[in-house]
Amino acid sequence: MFRRKKLVLIATSLLCVLLSGGFAVAATKEMPDRSADEAASLSNNAVASATGHRYAEAIDLLKRAIALQPELSVAHYNLGCVYEIEKNYDLAIEAFKETLRINPNFTDAHHHLGVSYNKTDRYAEALECFTRALQLQPERADSLCELGFTYSMLGRDQEAVNSLKEAIRIKPESGEAYNNLGVAYYKLGQLTDAIESLGQAHRFEPESPDVYENLGSVYAEAGLPKEAITAYDQALRLTTDTSAVLNNMGLIYSSLGEFDRAIEVLQRAISLKPGIAQAHYNLGYVFSKAGRYKQAILSYNQALLLKPDFAEAHINLAIIYIRRGERALALQQYTLLKAIDYDLAQKLFAIIYKDKILNVDGM
Repeated sequence: MFRRKKLVLIATSLLCVLLSGGFAVAATKEMPDRSADEAASLSNNAVASATGHRYAEAIDLLKRAIALQPELSVAHYNLGCVYEIEKNYDLAIEAFKETLRINPNFTDAHHHLGVSYNKTDRYAEALECFTRALQLQPERADSLCELGFTYSMLGRDQEAVNSLKEAIRIKPESGEAYNNLGVAYYKLGQLTDAIESLGQAHRFEPESPDVYENLGSVYAEAGLPKEAITAYDQALRLTTDTSAVLNNMGLIYSSLGEFDRAIEVLQRAISLKPGIAQAHYNLGYVFSKAGRYKQAILSYNQALLLKPDFAEAHINLAIIYIRRGERALALQQYTLLKAIDYDLAQKLFAIIYKDKILNVDGM
């Protein structure tokens, strides 16, 4: 009863193209005064600072430019880009909104506002941004790719496929678009198409750990565990954020009956990120499959410490207690589960007393 980690949905590259000094100079010609010239100069210097990864310096320069010329849209836009690069998406959103207040037709601002919304799980708002960006610039491949990601996150998977295919038509070498297309096909259950698309993503981005991780997940779903493990091994070679990959690999090894290997891999995942309830739950699941109930109980209890409303952990813990003949402890899990999911709790109650109740439904 484990929950396999779903695919990593990768949005398009977040490297903002900071506007060049020419854009700022054009703005000064519309406002020929000393403060405008100074604001443009500060904004241009900020671009140079950001290009050199001196982001705090860039932010300071852009704020000074905005203080001199509050209506200088390029300064607000560049400030949003720097915040986006630093993953400070709430501040990026405010900066891009201010850009669009000044210049509603600023296509790049619509696009990057959508990116920041995607990064903060505000997909309905992101959808509006990419729709507007594409109204202004219909052949914009990066907006189409992000739009495909957004559709996928909203569960509109066929629309995601259509958008991503259009992105690939415009930019055939887009590894991000092929990766997201693979995810969309996976969610539609079209595993062959998903594998083909992710193979194309690998062709254009052979060093992308996310592509390998997604391939691993698709192979696992397609009943190809050895291919899945090979893909996950490649992902581990390329990324430092290995906890999720190790978690998936552990579940694959468990499905092959290689419980010792699965336990080793899952324990490595937990050592990297001990605060993830799902990882402890999965370890408990594998311990239980291996018949190591004492360790399974410890793992399930750790998952419940981190996530008290983890219904599946309550159920699996109760089932172990039933197998051990500890009905009173199983009933404690039933009582806790009843406050979380009443219907599941009633099914668990029937299992606890299945020796006394005829014709009960299984879990």
